[in-house]
Amino acid sequence: MYRIMLFLLAATMAFVMSVATGYASSPDRETLLRFKLSRIAGPSASADGHVTKKGTVLLLEADAIPAKELRFVQANTKSPRFHVADYARVEVDREGQFTVGPGDMVLPRGTRLVILDVKVDADQVRLLTHTLELVCLPDGKAVYGCTEFVFDPSTRIDRWLTVASAT
Repeated sequence: MYRIMLFLLAATMAFVMSVATGYASSPDRETLLRFKLSRIAGPSASADGHVTKKGTVLLLEADAIPAKELRFVQANTKSPRFHVADYARVEVDREGQFTVGPGDMVLPRGTRLVILDVKVDADQVRLLTHTLELVCLPDGKAVYGCTEFVFDPSTRIDRWLTVASAT
């Protein structure tokens, strides 16, 4: 009986270690699911994009990351306004190489971002982000920017985004 118990304990430990090793390559997966999401205002033209509920704030660790201008649409004067899910896409592969899609502006290193949504799948981790503060465009107009980060699950996300504060 003692040998059977010892074997079961060893098998359980081996299973736990294999699961832990699988997640060790991507320690951010569990953390990402605990990030608090933010909400933005959209019902009035004067408050479009203002963060009404601040969740986890991220700090951009890379430079020259694209963002698209935050936009809202309204079908008619009686319908509500909706956030257009139009994000500049940044894809980061397993080696840390990245490709970027088109954007309306470029975000510098140190830009503070809030998270509007997190999607964790088997083959990718997606963060839909929004600038916490207004960003000035070259023409002087100040707008909020939206960027979608798509990471390979084994990528170290903290090389790109770090937690500035968790509310």
